[in-house]
Amino acid sequence: MSSPRSRNYLLYATGELLLVIVGILIALQINNWNEARQEQRQIAEYARALINDLEADIEMVEPIIMQTTRVTKLADGMASYVRTRSIEEIDNLDLYYLTSYTSYRPYSWNRAALQQLINSGALRQMKNGELVRQISNYDAYTRHLDEDYSQDHEFGKTALVLASEVVDQNYPEREGTDSLSWRSPYSFPPIELHDVYSDVKLQLLTDDIRKLRATVNFFNNLGSHVNTRHEQELPRLKDRARQLIELLESEYPE
Repeated sequence: MSSPRSRNYLLYATGELLLVIVGILIALQINNWNEARQEQRQIAEYARALINDLEADIEMVEPIIMQTTRVTKLADGMASYVRTRSIEEIDNLDLYYLTSYTSYRPYSWNRAALQQLINSGALRQMKNGELVRQISNYDAYTRHLDEDYSQDHEFGKTALVLASEVVDQNYPEREGTDSLSWRSPYSFPPIELHDVYSDVKLQLLTDDIRKLRATVNFFNNLGSHVNTRHEQELPRLKDRARQLIELLESEYPE
């Protein structure tokens, strides 16, 4: 039978052990809480950086919308122009203008913050599931647009090749005239170009109406493809970016 002193010592030792265990648990909990708070602080920084990237994306696509609109209008204008004229009535300079612009500049998405979110694992730690879903959807949509651009770019290169077999492009000082053509909104006929080249009379490279119409048909197809970009896809991209910005600002206010 243990003595009272032994029992008291055992109780004291047990109490001391419990205090140590409780202290360790409290320290671990505080440490976990500090880590979680630091993690959320880091996520908030990534979120604010993502807002800046999204705003930059919106700004980046604005000139592309203008360029895709230009491609579409030129293709549509070419179809209308050729449809109402015989091949003898078609002016080489008019067709030069209508076939000179077949592409738009590639996208330059601002993906740095998103990559940080993904690579750090912070995206998985975001508490708002809808926000995570929209971020993932936005990233997928930009990559879809990159694929569209690749297709459009190939269409544009083929269109230029077809045009080079129909239109004599050997106008002097072409770089200056290109600047003259594109610095103002689309308009037809290109009066400024006709003024500059009033003394230069180049002729079409073909008198084969079938070859000409095949070129027109291809440009019309190009215009239909590119029209989807500025009519639907890029406005939708801007809407998604703005909605995402609103969610991020609501979830992670400054």
